Amino acid sequence: MIIDLTKLIYSNLYKLPIKGEVIVPDEMLKNTDIRRISPVKVNGYISNNNEEYELNITISGTMILPCARTLKDIEYPFSSEIDEVIGENDDDSLEINQNRLDIFPIVWQNILVDVPLRVLAPDTSDAPQEGDGWKVISEEEDKKETIDPRLAKLKDYIIK
Repeated sequence: MIIDLTKLIYSNLYKLPIKGEVIVPDEMLKNTDIRRISPVKVNGYISNNNEEYELNITISGTMILPCARTLKDIEYPFSSEIDEVIGENDDDSLEINQNRLDIFPIVWQNILVDVPLRVLAPDTSDAPQEGDGWKVISEEEDKKETIDPRLAKLKDYIIK
């Protein structure tokens, strides 16, 4: 999303409103847990303070993430407020080219920060309960002392 700063610089506006949508390209989703993402709504303003610009926006949307247990798609809504100061002389700031500012890198950083470590589907009753060499057990079953059948013969060698 590119913002034209000439309206802010050459007019008497204190704040330039920002409203729109950002579409995240599919190649940006590689190497992340995000499978798909809806167009991200951006709403807020940018203001000019001497040599710096203050960006105050809210981003919101829905990302599709895999369930940690079943790997099914889960819709995960997100919303984030961004308050960023963009200076023209800062080394780590965004580049302002020809009075235009692309805020996509800021939006993308905040989307990545909002990705949870794991999500669980609300209904995991159809999740597999057993597999090759494993099964889901309850806490009561876990507390029971069971003897591994491979080690059961060692019981005969215990001196009483």
